[in-house]
Amino acid sequence: MTSCEKVLTVSVAAYNVGNTLDETLKHFLPVKEKDRIEVLIVNDGSKDNTEEIAKRYVEMYPNVFKLINKENGGWGSTLNAGISVATGKYFKQLDGDDYYNEDNMDDFIEYLDKHDADMVYSPFVMFDDKTGGVIRQIGSYNWLFKENELIYLDELEDFMPAMHTLTVKTKILKERQVHITEHCFYTDLEFVLRAYNECSTMYYYDKNIYFYRIARDGQSMSVSGVRKHYKEHQKVLLSMIDYMNTSVQDQNIKRQFFNRLQNAAYYQYLFYMALPCTVENKKELREYDKLLKEKSPKIYKKLSIHQPINFWRKSNFMFYYLLAHYKTSQDKKRKINLFEGV
Repeated sequence: MTSCEKVLTVSVAAYNVGNTLDETLKHFLPVKEKDRIEVLIVNDGSKDNTEEIAKRYVEMYPNVFKLINKENGGWGSTLNAGISVATGKYFKQLDGDDYYNEDNMDDFIEYLDKHDADMVYSPFVMFDDKTGGVIRQIGSYNWLFKENELIYLDELEDFMPAMHTLTVKTKILKERQVHITEHCFYTDLEFVLRAYNECSTMYYYDKNIYFYRIARDGQSMSVSGVRKHYKEHQKVLLSMIDYMNTSVQDQNIKRQFFNRLQNAAYYQYLFYMALPCTVENKKELREYDKLLKEKSPKIYKKLSIHQPINFWRKSNFMFYYLLAHYKTSQDKKRKINLFEGV
């Protein structure tokens, strides 16, 4: 591969991230071989100074940074836009309020250049929005995988990457026409599952690349984010159960899908606990329970091991108000994110 060819395309989802975008982009500047990466800043109809910040980087390094302006379409639409114009050998996503570990980027680019699996997995780090301090590293599998050993996904027992760990060969995303739902939150789950189903092989890279910001109010997994967008999580969950049932052929891969979607289905119940205690929310919870049973009786049955869910079902959700009120009261007292990092 010649030095002018791109090894990695990074698609930056940028919607009203004027407060953080400079920090996101400046971590690419120390990379020695910047010409080997392509950073697509997808401005998703921002109303703040996101575009101005992006233009500054494009002017400094036009062969590295590219600005894509588009109407607002949500996180999934930024991925679709990025995939459509990506030219790198590999494709990786980055939110405009997160950043990559500049200390490992040169080594990571060299690793991607030398290896040729369908996807590359790497751990990520969670950091606090208020202090910037590292909370913990997530997703290290150095006890299971060797860094330069080709891994066949259909031979794994129980494994599924998170969006922050995932780097996928661009050619696969383009040729398999991986397209993500637009105008919808929680589509990172959809991207991971669709991409994973199109891949066959993987390499494990044992250094963190992605730094993920948590504790910012309004995030999809914050309390306020959950209460605003829980219906969209349910929409993605149920559609991906349909996808698993119709489009996943390999039984081992299907089992990995099942485990991941079972976890998401459990979280949907937790989301209902985080809502205010109303008749309408109770009605929606019962409808979700019914739909889940229809679409995946196996997942439905598995979740009966959780005492609150089993209790709800057996009482015909009679005690929804009690559990939901208790949960809501605890949320207000703690004033923290309930779901991130658990």
